[in-house]
Amino acid sequence: MSLSDHVHQLVREHLKTGPDGKAYKVPALLDDLRTAVTPGNSMSGGGASGPPIPINPDALDLLHEIEAAAKADYYEMTGVQWIKSVGELLPWVASLDLTPEWRTYLEHVTSDWIDRITTLLWPAKPRRKLTGITCPSCGQATYGEDRKVCLSLGCWGLDGEMAKIGEWDLECAACNAHWTRDQIGWLLRTLDAPKVEVVARVITTV
Repeated sequence: MSLSDHVHQLVREHLKTGPDGKAYKVPALLDDLRTAVTPGNSMSGGGASGPPIPINPDALDLLHEIEAAAKADYYEMTGVQWIKSVGELLPWVASLDLTPEWRTYLEHVTSDWIDRITTLLWPAKPRRKLTGITCPSCGQATYGEDRKVCLSLGCWGLDGEMAKIGEWDLECAACNAHWTRDQIGWLLRTLDAPKVEVVARVITTV
């Protein structure tokens, strides 16, 4: 995506494809990050009349880092201090006639900000370990001196909820074998445990 696309996601309401394949309007990522700084601000009065509003230090640090870096880059480009909000700064910078070097650099920086905000606010759920089930490719259930579990199942959708079985993927850490989509049905039939038992094991360990 271009610098303008990155800036649009950071400072404007934009469309995001949901797990159902439909596009939905979502808030600007920087707005989501500001909201995450004080996640209890809609429920707590704070001050002398109530408990202090909890602060998310990771969200606060990232927000300050982004604001400081954006203003520092603008000063380096123009020699002028930006005194307004970063929400106004980023679209202004994206509209400038930038050199190829600056544009490439800013595309990388803004893409990194998007990734870091997304990772902080919506961390991916870990893959599920299938303990006690043998890999049909290498015949191992564990590997290494620490006897780590070989098979892991990716069963989460983009919304953080469990996906349909046809959207799962399974991989073996010992031999790097990998199965997806239609292969999952075949794989579940070849495993030592029946399909229902495997599914139940995943769901009950969430």
